[in-house]
Amino acid sequence: MTQQQPPHVKSRPLEPDPFAFELAGTILGKRIETDHRDYNALLACLRDAGRPVELAFYGPDAATARSVIEAVADANLRTIPVFRILSRIASLNRRQSESVSADIARFDPSRLGGRGAAGRQRDRARSAEQRLLLANRIHRLTAELERRDKIG
Repeated sequence: MTQQQPPHVKSRPLEPDPFAFELAGTILGKRIETDHRDYNALLACLRDAGRPVELAFYGPDAATARSVIEAVADANLRTIPVFRILSRIASLNRRQSESVSADIARFDPSRLGGRGAAGRQRDRARSAEQRLLLANRIHRLTAELERRDKIG
C-alpha cells in the first residue's frame, strides 16, 4: 500500500535546494561528519523559515533520498587537505584498537552466565556497534583518499 502525499506538499527535489544547502552549510561550518543534531537543526531552520521540510532531502524517491546535510559534509570533505584526512584516519584507528583492547581486557570467560550476564552482553554489543561506526567513518575517509588518487 503506497501513501499519497497531501496536495500542498511538494515532492522532494532531485538536486539539493540552494536555500537548504546554504542553511546546512551554516549549520555544519567546515565539519565533515554529521549526526542527528545537524539533521534536527536543519529541519528546525526550514520550519522557522516557513519552507517545507522535504527540502532537507533530495533524490528521485524515498529509498534513495539523501540528506542535504550529507551533501554539505561531502563537499567539505572534498576540500580539506590530505594530511588532515590521514591524521583523522590515524586517530579513528587508535580509538578503534583501544576499544578492542579494552573489550578483551574486560572479558572474563568464567563469568559467561549468572548475575549481570545480560548487562555484560549489552555492553559488549554496544562496544561492537561503536567499533562498527568507527570502521564506517574510516572507510569513508579512505574512499575519499582513493577518489583523490584516481583524479590526480
